Amino acid sequence: MHPETDNPIAVAPGTPPLPVRGRFRAVAVLLILALGLLLYGHTLPFPFVFDDYIYLVDNPLMKDLRSFIWMGDFTMFANYSKNLGLDPDLSTNLILRPVTYLTFYLNYFLDGMNPRGFRAVNIAIHCANALLLFFTVARILRTSRKRGALPANSPEFIGLSTALLFLAHPLQIESVTYVVQRFTSLATLFYLATVLTFLRANDTEDRRAARRWRVFSVACLIVGMFAKEFLFTAPFLLLLMDWLVMGTPLKNAARRIWPYACCLPIIPTLILFTAWAQNLGHASLSAAFNITNGAGYPQYQYALTQLSVVLTYLRLIFIPRGLNLDWDYPLTTSLLDTPALLSVALIAGILGGLAYWYRRYGQDVRQALLGYGVLWFFMTVAIDSSIIPLPDLLAEHRSYLPSIGILCALACGADLLRTTFNQRRKASYIIPTLMGVWILGLATATQMRHQVWHSRISIWKDAAAKSPHKFRPLLNLGTSYFEHGQPQEAAACIRKAIPLLPQCFVAYRNLGCVENSLGRHREALEALRIGLGLAPDDYEQLMELGKAYAGLGDLPQSAAAFKKVISLRPAHRPAYLALGAVYIKQQQFDQALEQMKLAHGLQPLEPPQRQLFDHIAQLAAQRRQQAP
Repeated sequence: MHPETDNPIAVAPGTPPLPVRGRFRAVAVLLILALGLLLYGHTLPFPFVFDDYIYLVDNPLMKDLRSFIWMGDFTMFANYSKNLGLDPDLSTNLILRPVTYLTFYLNYFLDGMNPRGFRAVNIAIHCANALLLFFTVARILRTSRKRGALPANSPEFIGLSTALLFLAHPLQIESVTYVVQRFTSLATLFYLATVLTFLRANDTEDRRAARRWRVFSVACLIVGMFAKEFLFTAPFLLLLMDWLVMGTPLKNAARRIWPYACCLPIIPTLILFTAWAQNLGHASLSAAFNITNGAGYPQYQYALTQLSVVLTYLRLIFIPRGLNLDWDYPLTTSLLDTPALLSVALIAGILGGLAYWYRRYGQDVRQALLGYGVLWFFMTVAIDSSIIPLPDLLAEHRSYLPSIGILCALACGADLLRTTFNQRRKASYIIPTLMGVWILGLATATQMRHQVWHSRISIWKDAAAKSPHKFRPLLNLGTSYFEHGQPQEAAACIRKAIPLLPQCFVAYRNLGCVENSLGRHREALEALRIGLGLAPDDYEQLMELGKAYAGLGDLPQSAAAFKKVISLRPAHRPAYLALGAVYIKQQQFDQALEQMKLAHGLQPLEPPQRQLFDHIAQLAAQRRQQAP
């Protein structure tokens, strides 16, 4: 008897003996690992891209172990990145997701900012998720009290099919190959570990062992909540799984869930405290809801748009065409807009059909799991696609966890067809063959999609082609061209981007940098004057302005620009060196030496700079000797 229910766990007739199941599981594990390495192993040398730079490469907080003891002065740390002149979201992100950042820090500590190490961990996490998914689905089917006429090999078939579909799907690329989205894949690891250990605790007859498994399960939930916020949905889905799929009476299921429910305040409390600290001690729900809303979408418009976004995720799971790193998704502004009305009707129809399906077929474990998979999708996607605005309306990595539910439902449906064919003595390998072909097709699509991810130019060229009216892909493509030594192409892209968002000073700054590199200093000056009109204290634009004036021979204006940079950023070493170079051209050698000494105080001069310093010192000495 199970310690927490009066219903014994039935064993279906014809259940394969443990050695046979053990061999199948060993083969399944090897197959999952081999496919994962085949699909993602070649991506190890791929470069960092996009937010990898903001949150990893150029993020000083991630590289400092002291950042992980922010509770020492919470208010200070919540505003730390803003006070450094960086994106305020850097502090917010590290407060909410310290577990994931700790893994990033360990990567950095062991191998610096080498993308290979970061990607190797991401690939390992993705493979581990597929393995956890295989064992979780198989355990659900083997231990449910709704087993009924479950065929003996259905748990392994459904579990392995779900795991391979999940592993091979090209929609998962953004959560694996895009390094910074380890937030999603690592949190999914803890999510699945929570579910699997919850099941293990429930089907263990030894009370002490069951208690240990439950403690470990709750620990996985808590740790996962500090990896990414969507683990907030886990207690609700555990309750529904135990009740609707496992066949546990609702009262018993609710009793099992209470330790998990006690963890629910963790994430809202942390968000509220962060908003309080960043808003001068004034906490409000509005500030909490908009804590990561960099794009400034109104809440109701964001929520309305997510109705159609959710259906787009659903379409991409079935037909993964048009994948894009930077979607240009239209904003829905009214409930009466056609996309909103159609989305409401479709979602209502799906949920209504789901309720009917469960009432009619819910006593069969495979059909109950099929319906639960659809419910899993809608509940897990609701965290990112709800009333809490996020900077991007649609991002493919947000479908990583939700896709598990739909893929599991599809695997259950395939198994129902497979066993129906077997009963009618038709070809028993039709469905497994079709499943294999589908998995092979997804794997091929993943490999093809990876051709786009192999360089920054290719990924942004793809995004710019698919979002031609969006500013960011064109700007980033131009930046990538410049980094790869193609300034002419860079200037062309940035000039195309500027009319799409003319109030963005970064575009003028980048254009000024490119034009300076091409020796077109007058064009650089024109762009930088516009940019400085939008952001007069942007020190990077002022640096480029100083270079443009120097290129045009206007040394006093050049010196003035560099002096302003120093006033804004006293620790900006390149400004001292640039000002020193201007003084050298003006033959003001003592002033040049002073600037070089200041630069040396910030960071020792390199050998060529040291040689120049010695040469200027000699010239200054000669000048003093010649003075009357």
